[in-house]
Parts: sequence; structure tokens; C-alpha cells
Amino acid sequence: MALAEQISRKVHKLGLVPKFIRLLPVFSAVLALASVAWILVLPLEGNYRTTYISENALMPAQANSYFRESEWNIVRGYRTEVKNFETWKLSERNSVVEGWLQDIGLKTGYFEDTLYAIMHAPRGDHTESMVVAVPWTTSDLKYNEGGVALGAALARYFSRMSIWSKNIVFVFPEDGSVSLRSWVAAYHTSLDLTAGSIDAAIVMEFGGSSDYFESYEISYEGLNGQLPNLDLMNTANLVGFHEGLKYSIQSTPSSEIEKNTYYTRLRTLVKGIVNLTLTGLYKPTNGCESFSGWQIQAITLKARGTEGAPDITQFGRIVDSTLRSVNNLLEKFHQSFFFYLMLSPRYFVSIGTYLPAAALVAAAFAFSALGCVLNSGVPTKQITSEIGPLLAYFTGIGAFCYLLAVGLPYITWLSSGDDEAATVTFILYGLTFLTGTVSLLPLINARNRRYFKFSKAITFSLLAIGLFYLAMLVFALLIVHFSLALCVGFLALPLTWIQPIITSSQRATPIVLTQPEKSDPLSRFIKFVDANKPIIKVVLCLVCSSPFFVIYLIGNYLFSTKDTNGVVMLMRGLLTSWDELQCWTWFVIVLGWLPAWLSVGLCCTFGDFSTTAKLKKQ
Repeated sequence: MALAEQISRKVHKLGLVPKFIRLLPVFSAVLALASVAWILVLPLEGNYRTTYISENALMPAQANSYFRESEWNIVRGYRTEVKNFETWKLSERNSVVEGWLQDIGLKTGYFEDTLYAIMHAPRGDHTESMVVAVPWTTSDLKYNEGGVALGAALARYFSRMSIWSKNIVFVFPEDGSVSLRSWVAAYHTSLDLTAGSIDAAIVMEFGGSSDYFESYEISYEGLNGQLPNLDLMNTANLVGFHEGLKYSIQSTPSSEIEKNTYYTRLRTLVKGIVNLTLTGLYKPTNGCESFSGWQIQAITLKARGTEGAPDITQFGRIVDSTLRSVNNLLEKFHQSFFFYLMLSPRYFVSIGTYLPAAALVAAAFAFSALGCVLNSGVPTKQITSEIGPLLAYFTGIGAFCYLLAVGLPYITWLSSGDDEAATVTFILYGLTFLTGTVSLLPLINARNRRYFKFSKAITFSLLAIGLFYLAMLVFALLIVHFSLALCVGFLALPLTWIQPIITSSQRATPIVLTQPEKSDPLSRFIKFVDANKPIIKVVLCLVCSSPFFVIYLIGNYLFSTKDTNGVVMLMRGLLTSWDELQCWTWFVIVLGWLPAWLSVGLCCTFGDFSTTAKLKKQ
């Protein structure tokens, strides 16, 4: 007790508590910088681990695959037929492929336009299965000619083997997005012809007519932050390594991955975080996302290039050997990691290493929220006395955002078809106008008389609630969907700078909003900017942290092509992702990020931030 009393007196004597309170915005900025630094040091040696097989029963590449040159002519024969009906209707294509599968002895069925066939395991009890999915259209919008031919050839090859203890399901959806997702959902709910619980799935993409490829790329991102068990991806990569194949990940060329430099590891890490955040928002997807939500470990294998030495049968051997490894398991995948970030196919970062990055950015919002209240100069009693109106304002903002979250996707669903693009564009412009108006209102109101104004207690409290709401959002997401939590935290960080900007400008000198003298336009503009610097900074912070401004940036930078409006495409993905894929990114943005942003924006417009300085107008 004596020691605690001495420490308390020393703290009081040195004035550490008031100093700490004044420095809360600085601590918030330091935590944000520490979060960025944490991500940047992950690719440094010592912070990542080499991939390995945790489940010994898998035994990848231990058995010799006989899917070799003897099967090449079979693949070529199927490919010739597949090429001929590229222009056919989907039902006509499926009819031909169904005949091939029935000739092999497989049971076939349909869900809507998706054909699937089941090969019952000769040594199994028909309670577990594996899936080989071959969409007719690849994620690059190419005709999956080689993939379909390879799928039919593998079905014929597997049917002659007596080693299988798990059933194998072959699926031929129109694409790897909505069609495949609908089949997976129906398999677990309404289909009569099934083959037991699905342990693992491999989606094959081999577009083009070449028999050769340069390397293969593996995709693994799932919906809502879900990832396949790392053992499955390690198994496929180990098989590819024994085949002497080059591999890539996150669209990073194999030549870059082989360099294994800090830059290549960082590039793969950042692209992995961004791609996992955007999974389910662009169409068509890679295919492996469609199996998310049912404890199915799924990956997508894509053949890249046409001039390499490897042939199509080597690509088939990756699928063959990987399925044979999964066939060895007596239980579901559970040994290895389900939460990880890949730096290359051979290196990964585990959850315990990367998780503090999101925790730090969440703490930055929490410190900023605390600073809003403690640096406001408003007595605690006054804040508690206005808790009713404060909650009413924030509840109203939340209710408005809820209507947007539910209503806008419903409007898009009603207009599906030819009018969908026009509806999505109208919604995009409407939301842009809303957020743009809120962002510019502080600058407009600064030069005009405000007929409505929050009290000082409500101003700082509502600002703090908005920032604390973002902190809780990031904390809630950081384990479930780390990538989305981190991206939302980073992109919304400018909101933490607003209160220090306004408060420091008020404490320093009075903000004088002058009417510029009549002169040339440039002089008037310079005087206007000089007279309103703090407010302009606030407007820039609001614009940069607006979720729909970010949608414009991402859509133009990552989605736009010569023939595609990336912003509209991304907006459509957000509005339809829940209905089509059960991806809840739209709800995180509109029910999590947007209410906090609107709270801060309305505070900047109608709030009272006055301290010792008075707002004067000349």
C-alpha cells in the first residue's frame, strides 16, 4: 500500500495523467504506424515458417501415378470432342459428357444446368467423398477445353482403380461462381443422389487447346475469411514439386517466386490479404470459394502458359496424387493450420504471428475514441445527462444504414437481367452523392449560419462512439476475417485524425472565415484555402475514409479493363454477393464501417468543437 501511495503521489506531482490524456491522439497514430510496421516485418526471415505436412497419413507423392503418356491419347480424344461443341448450348454439352460418364459406369444427375456424376468407392462405406469440379468457363473467362477433357479422362482412369475408400464426385458447372455454389448448397440440402460428406475438393482450370503449359497456379481463398486446411495445399504443391513443375501463387510469376526475396514475399503477402478481402465480389470466382461454409477443404489448380515443357497429363497427376493422399485419411483434416497468410507456396505466417497487426489498428481507434472524450473539456456529468439523445442519434444512423444494407440488394435482385447494370449504376451514384454531400457539408456550413447544432457533449460523445464502434468492428473480425478487418482498419484511419485537427486549430488561434476581397480567381482561391485549412483537412479525411470512395479506387485500379467498368462490377459484386454466395462483406461495410463514418461526418457538420477560441466571422 505504501508503494502504491508513493507511485500515486509521484504521478500526481509530475502531472502524468493530464499529459497522457493530451497525448492520446499521438498514441493512436503510433499504434497505427506500429500496425503497418508489423505487416512489413512479416516477410523478414525469422518471422515466417516453411510449409510442412502435419498429417502423416497423407503421404503425398509416395505412390506412383500411372496417369501418364498411355492416357494422353484418351485426353486428346476427349479434347477433340470438347472443342467441337464450344458453341453448343450448355444442356447439349452436358448431354454428351453425361453419355461418356455413364459409359464408364458412373451414376449421373443434374441440379438445374449443372451435371454431376458419382463414382462409388469399391473399398468404402459411401459416407465420405471427394470432389473434382470442372467449370465450363474458367475464372479468366476462357473456355475450359483442357479441363473438361482432363476431367472426363480422370473419371475413366479412376474407375479402373480399386484403391478408393472415398467416393469421387465429378461436377461440370457452367462456371466456378454461382452455378457451382448453387450445386454445393443443393448437395447439402435437397439433392437425392449424393455420395456422403465431402472432405476435399479440387477445381481444375486448363483453358485453351495446347497440350502443354508453363506452370500451375494454386488458389485457396474462401468466402468470409475461410481458408482450406494448409495440409491440402501443401500436398498439392509437394506433388507438383516431385513432378518438376513450376508453381505460382497470388498471380505472382513462378520466376519471381523462385527469387525468394523480401520484395517477392511482401508482394505475395499483400496481394493475398487484398484478394482474400475481395473474395466473392468479382465474377466469376476461382471456384474454391464455392465450397466455403461446409467444412470442405478446397483449392483451385490453374494451368498457366502454353509453351512450357510439362504436358497435360502431368497436370492430371497433381489431381490424381492429391486425391490419393486425401483418400488415405481416416478422418477429416484437422492437424494443420486453418488460419495463415502465404508468402510463397513454401512459406507461410501463422495466426499467432500476424494477428497483432489488426489488434494494433483496433487499439488505435479505441485510443482515439478515448481521446475524443477526455480531451473535449466536457464534464462527465454533462455527457451522462445527454446519453438519451446521444443513443437516439446513433440508433437513427444505424437504422438508416440497416435500410441501405437490406433494401439496396433487394432492389438489385428485383432488377436482375438487362436492367441490373443500370440499377447498380444508379445505386452507386446515389451513395456517392450521399457520402460526398456529408463530406463537403463541414466546408459549406463553415461559411453559413447553421440552424441545427449538436451540443458540445453530444458532439464529442458521438464522435467517440463512431470511432469506438470501428474499434469493436475490427476486434470482432480480426480472427474470423483478418484480411477484411485489417483493410477496413487501415482505410478508415483518417477518421482518427479529425478530432485532433479541429481541436488543435481551435486551441491555437481563432478560425477566422473571411470574405475574400475582389481580385483574380487564383488569389481568391488561395485566400479561401488559407482561411479554411483545418476544415479542408477534415473534408479530405472524410473523403479518403469514405467506404464508397474506396470502392471507386479499388474498382478502377483492380477491376477495370478496356471492356469493363470496374467500379460498377465491384458494386454489383457487393450488392449480390450475399444472395449468390453468402458472402457478408457488404454488411460489414454498410452496417459496420458506414455508421461510424456517418457519425463522424455529421459531427463535423453539426458539431460544437469550440474550446477557448471562438469562431469569428469578418
